[in-house]
Amino acid sequence: MGKSNENLVVGVDLGGTNIQAGLVTANNQVVGRAKVKTKAETGKDGVFKRVARVIADLVDQENVSWDQVVGIGIGAPGTCNIETGVVTNAVNLCWDRFPLGDSLKSEFKRPVVVDNDVNVGTWGEVIAGAAKGQQDVLGVFVGTGIGGGLVLGGRLYRGPAMTAGEIGQTILMPDGILGRRTLENFASRTSVVNLIRELILSNHKTIVSELVEGDLERVRSKVLAEALREKDELVTEVVKHSAGYVGVVIANMVTMLSLPCVVLGGGLVEALGEPYVKWIRSAFAEAVHPKELTDCKILQGKLLDDAGVVGAAGVARNRLTELSILV
Repeated sequence: MGKSNENLVVGVDLGGTNIQAGLVTANNQVVGRAKVKTKAETGKDGVFKRVARVIADLVDQENVSWDQVVGIGIGAPGTCNIETGVVTNAVNLCWDRFPLGDSLKSEFKRPVVVDNDVNVGTWGEVIAGAAKGQQDVLGVFVGTGIGGGLVLGGRLYRGPAMTAGEIGQTILMPDGILGRRTLENFASRTSVVNLIRELILSNHKTIVSELVEGDLERVRSKVLAEALREKDELVTEVVKHSAGYVGVVIANMVTMLSLPCVVLGGGLVEALGEPYVKWIRSAFAEAVHPKELTDCKILQGKLLDDAGVVGAAGVARNRLTELSILV
């Protein structure tokens, strides 16, 4: 027996490490999931084949008829044109003007909507997560890099170049050398891990070396979380400092747009949890202007891995409705 749900959308979160897909109902419930490794090293064709495979496997394993699937939504890690379905640039995947939408449409004979991964993650939290019911929201996702999404008046705002929300590219140090200028350079998981590795190699003491048995290539978000739980001084100092940068940049954005809500997501936020969010809130409160904006909610996302899946499906459903493909 197939699922009784009609009007399903396949939501896909295409990340640099994993590709996650889910069958999403019209009321934003995920009724089936599938996941594969991205393996970016296989090149654009290899990654595309893996995207197609996880979608096909999902529909097959859930015993769903393609007649029940009205469309596919996918969030990709880079600049995307929602009107053409082209991934203009995705550095982590080495994609340049890749026609992801048309390629998937040819493969599955279903309409496809492509958007930025943090846009869809933010939208997921707005329609079904921590920011549900909010009309004006900044999403900030801290992981391998730092991305942002912006919802204004209850709609995702992308801007003419489809790049609105790129908070990670905020310049912190205009006179800094390449690699030491932007928020992403100072506060992403990658930058935090790289700094901790450098400090360890400079003979700074931390339990991280013990946790990874001397193999510094194994330092990941979960290792940082364990070190924080053990109150490791070095990791606490580095993470708190990076959270401060995130909080200050969020304060600048909230000051400029007078936003009432910010939702935080991404692998580093999920792994480090409330202590990390608390440091972001503290730095935000000190920097935002006017002080009435300290009432802005700084929320930790609730959907975790489902944020991108639910959001991609939701964005696709909205877009297909606008185009009168879905009524």
